[in-house]
Amino acid sequence: MKYINLKTLTSIKLSLVSTMLLVASAAAEVAPVTIPGAEDVLTDTHAQKIFDLAMDERDSGKVFDAIEKFEYILSRRPSLNRARLELAVSYHRSSQYDAALREFQTVLDDPATPEKVRLAILAYLGQLTSDEFKPQTEHSISYYTKVGALYNSNINFAPLRGTAVIPSGQDTASPGLDTFFSASHRFKDNKPFDADGAATNFEWQSQLSWTGNNYTRNSDFSLNIISVSTGPAFISTGRWRGAVNLQIDQTFFGSSTLGTFISLNPLLTFDLGDYRGITLELSYTDNNFSRPEDEGRDGSSVLAGAAYSTLFSNASKGLEAGFRLTDQTADKDEFGYESAEIYFGGFVTFAEVNNVYLNLNFEQYMYDAADTLACTPQPCVTDIRDEIESRYTLGYNYDFKEGFMKDWTLNTYISYTRNNSNVDFYNYERKIFAINIARYFI
Repeated sequence: MKYINLKTLTSIKLSLVSTMLLVASAAAEVAPVTIPGAEDVLTDTHAQKIFDLAMDERDSGKVFDAIEKFEYILSRRPSLNRARLELAVSYHRSSQYDAALREFQTVLDDPATPEKVRLAILAYLGQLTSDEFKPQTEHSISYYTKVGALYNSNINFAPLRGTAVIPSGQDTASPGLDTFFSASHRFKDNKPFDADGAATNFEWQSQLSWTGNNYTRNSDFSLNIISVSTGPAFISTGRWRGAVNLQIDQTFFGSSTLGTFISLNPLLTFDLGDYRGITLELSYTDNNFSRPEDEGRDGSSVLAGAAYSTLFSNASKGLEAGFRLTDQTADKDEFGYESAEIYFGGFVTFAEVNNVYLNLNFEQYMYDAADTLACTPQPCVTDIRDEIESRYTLGYNYDFKEGFMKDWTLNTYISYTRNNSNVDFYNYERKIFAINIARYFI
């Protein structure tokens, strides 16, 4: 959220060079050749309006629409080197290297082109040539590891929303090992395609990961998840980015297999400019439980949500707010519910290596049928559960920039969870303290 990636830096560099070329060429532009009848169709004023619109479209990511407008100008006013230079830059941004080189060469061959414009073009051609010889497709593999310790004041009510409880029903605290490992593969097509006039890049992203919370005092409540995910991603720089992810989670609870969960997760983010964005998320999950005691839980869930995020102060601070709605069905209605969640988050970075963040989550659960698990002896029936879970997390990150810990990040956080239910059995509190170190390997 707080870093500018290499693609963005390249785009900024191209825009600066383009501006330099525009100013220089406009100062010494050759008088347009008069074509009988052409000036009646495309006047100087009209040409300028089309030019300005093309520049705005290109800056907004609609490179192919901009190319059409620059080509139209030059078809009527071929001597306008100002438009030809911007057309060449637009060709470059759409990975049409031969076309970009042709337009640049046309300007270089014009004897009236000022020397300072020639020098700017020659400097730009170095970047163009470098990009031209990049492979059209790329494969990259990266790894991420996190390892640390945690202390959980109440491990009873995980992971099935308060139904997998220690027989005594009393809160049980335990330290544990907090781990996460992942290997990711990315296939990238470096030649963008035209999507509604905008240059859009295609990627295919896959990941294999293992998440572990292993408690030392009572290993029956340890949770381990092996996940595999894969799917396409589309990036229209400066406009939007989207992905569709298929994920399979094999979950282990204690020494037994809890179940297999298969989900399809579309995600779409719109870039509003100035480091602002709106994200829409949707998820469908098929839940298949394995243990005999979880009979009746099999079913599916649908989640939909939206969030707004913004960065400011040179991306050193950020805020996010959003909501999610979930509808979970189960073979037994008492395990099905609808929920509504709102969440807020923010971070502050100072001295470049320090980051403090705060996350707030509030979620209401409304179950479909009366609960039969909270009383003994069974069978019996209690009220239909209606509860609100509140979660508060305060964390701190430190990025090591030198020494033997260079490129590692130290993370520590404290979280507090409280569940208020109309069925007393499901009221609980949980406090977690965790500290870990993490690193990306590329």
